[in-house]
Amino acid sequence: MGNLEISHDILLAGSDFESCRKRVKRFFDRTMLIRYDEILAFENESINGTEKEFRTRLQESLAANHQVIGELLENLEAEGFTTLEDLQGLEKGYVSKIFHTIAHLLDGFIGIDSRFYNLEEDSHGISRDLQQKILSAPQNYWILRVRGRIGSAGEDPLDALRTFEWKGKNND
Repeated sequence: MGNLEISHDILLAGSDFESCRKRVKRFFDRTMLIRYDEILAFENESINGTEKEFRTRLQESLAANHQVIGELLENLEAEGFTTLEDLQGLEKGYVSKIFHTIAHLLDGFIGIDSRFYNLEEDSHGISRDLQQKILSAPQNYWILRVRGRIGSAGEDPLDALRTFEWKGKNND
């Protein structure tokens, strides 16, 4: 099996692309939530707050996270979970992992399903306060397009990311 590549848009403050790239790399090197073999940030796919496309890119990135949440909620509903009371009977396994991923996308823990991540606020959203700061000094903010790459990790390259999961096969 080949390499697996996962793309994220990362919002952060910085004076230039290179300082932001280093900060993003340091973040991924230190986080325990995702393990990539390689982190790539592309200047030609990244955008500074002064560029006219910045606001559109920010909105599209936020919308991408909402789309992922919507798809996961559809999966929960397909599994029979439609009310909060249904969560009381939630058993460990596929459905609890869907719920867990939704919680991470809402609470700010970055994961492989994160399409947009706000490094300034450790969030998948953006506060009004930060929006105001960006409007006041757009040159100080960037959205970096980052790709995390995982080399072949056996049969399933996702095994390298899913260190929290039991990896037994067909051992019901």
